[in-house]
Amino acid sequence: MKRLLSLLLAALLLLSLAACGEKNPTPDASERDTSGTDAPAAATTLTVLSASPALSGALEEIAAAYRAKTGVSLRVQSEPAATYHGALSTALNRTAGAPALFALTGWDDFDAVRDRCADLGGTSLAAFLSDRSLALTDGGKLKAIPVDVTAWGLLYNEDVTDRYFALKDKKTSYASMDEITDFQKLKALCEDMAAHKKELGIDAVFADLPLRADSADWLRHAASPAVYADVKDSDGPAAAAVRGMKNFAFSLGDRVRDALDLIFGGSVSGRKGLDSVSTADAQKEFAAGKTAFLYSDSESFSALQKAEGSTLQKDKLHFLPLYLGADGEDATGLTVRVNRYLAVNDRASEAQKQAAVDFLEWLFSAGDGKRFVKENLGYASPLSTFEENELPGDPLRSDALRKIGKDGVTSVPDLSDGYPGGTFRSDTASGLLSYTRGEKDWDDFVSDVKTGWNRAMEAMKTE
Repeated sequence: MKRLLSLLLAALLLLSLAACGEKNPTPDASERDTSGTDAPAAATTLTVLSASPALSGALEEIAAAYRAKTGVSLRVQSEPAATYHGALSTALNRTAGAPALFALTGWDDFDAVRDRCADLGGTSLAAFLSDRSLALTDGGKLKAIPVDVTAWGLLYNEDVTDRYFALKDKKTSYASMDEITDFQKLKALCEDMAAHKKELGIDAVFADLPLRADSADWLRHAASPAVYADVKDSDGPAAAAVRGMKNFAFSLGDRVRDALDLIFGGSVSGRKGLDSVSTADAQKEFAAGKTAFLYSDSESFSALQKAEGSTLQKDKLHFLPLYLGADGEDATGLTVRVNRYLAVNDRASEAQKQAAVDFLEWLFSAGDGKRFVKENLGYASPLSTFEENELPGDPLRSDALRKIGKDGVTSVPDLSDGYPGGTFRSDTASGLLSYTRGEKDWDDFVSDVKTGWNRAMEAMKTE
């Protein structure tokens, strides 16, 4: 009996010593690395500042998945868009707990914190850019990557254009919209389509563009290619050049006139009825297959699909840049606004910066990361890592991304945020309406735009 008790005590002692010596217990399923790679040697927490409170739930889900995969914890902080600009600077100036990764909602954010944005040029993120012009740079250094975009252009219904290409008596030699790469080709196509409206089953080539001062939002974005022509050779970002432009040259004035004459003259209501139509009217015309073209954006599919009498087929909707006849415009892409950029805090520790880059590389190149981008965040991401089957399900957003990633094509930045304030925008819409009615000469309209721009810019400087 004593011998048996001694053996039991010895066994208990050995078990006790083994338990005391187990420094790294087996992690549970939520902490275990499932990627097949070694987990970080030390626990890492990455603080992320988001400008999208509505996406907090999605970001937390991403954080949980990333922690399970790598052991790295993401602490997500969200600020409302209305107060994000001030909150960003405050967060980055904290002595402790400053975010290592943060969002930028546009040029204003970047201008305020550009010295806090690390250079990402030496990372794999730089290779992800399908169009480097969309990124934020400073002194040639890559400071922020674009992760969500909206594009504008001439939306066309391939069902209508294919009927035109099949005509035996068409005057052009074009067989596909891929051949339409500049204004002169577009003009020849549209003029011949107008001559065959009856055979094509359309009322007009172009859907109306509303020109009431309260419904001409399209004009802000459509003006970007013309404004860009005057600032594209400036040092630094085009957005900064627009805000500092004291004298608007409007160098493409005559070419803009030709493009607007083509569109207005070929619209459903014609040149004199554009103050009596709305955006909804234009969408209805196009959705019902009554026009071939509609100037629109990549976020408009839902409205088009819901329009009364819509006959649109998802696989028949495509974008064409708004060509104006500028030199070299065969390399000109859609007008693109970046809704969200991501940047890394240059003053974070090297370990934190690397952790931020690693997270971004996973989110935008790994299969599970890209699924979160598409399905949870809902981003239209203009990065080259997304394959065809990983593009958004929305046909307009996916087609815009295909165009943005096309070799040899550079996007036109949406510059509308840099335009003068006050009544400049409504005055421009009213002046353009007067031109379409034949009440104002084009040269007078151009002169009014230049004068209004310069006056509004001076007023902004003195405020």
